Amino acid sequence: MAERGREAKQLGITLKDEPRSFPGAVLDLMRRSFRTVWRARGGGLYACGFVITFVFLEVRMLFTDIFQAESVGSFFTEQLAEMFFRYLGESIRNTVAAFIWPVWFIEFQQPWGIGLLVGMYVVFANFIKQPLEQWLFDGEPNESAVDQQR
Repeated sequence: MAERGREAKQLGITLKDEPRSFPGAVLDLMRRSFRTVWRARGGGLYACGFVITFVFLEVRMLFTDIFQAESVGSFFTEQLAEMFFRYLGESIRNTVAAFIWPVWFIEFQQPWGIGLLVGMYVVFANFIKQPLEQWLFDGEPNESAVDQQR
């Protein structure tokens, strides 16, 4: 958490001192975060599905909270008051749901869900994985050496 705090502080400083470079700094932070998940989840379709599912669930949760709020002030008051309990609990639930994202596809109109998952794997392995890895690890000389050793 301390690292995330330092990153947020650095983003704030960048926004204040160099606002034009802020979008690039946010993109770099997102890329580093995705790289961490990519390594932890095996660097394949599962990792991408995990990230996409988690982000979708978190954004959906945020928009649900925004639309249920009575006013802007009440939204921020509720978020501050409930952050440590409800928001963190829902984020943990979203993380667990993201871990099991393939189950959602398998359960979708069986047996079509299994076919959809297999099709996603074929498309990912043949068309998406290489460009995604190039984007993720562009400018990371140590990563190419690590990947070659695997």
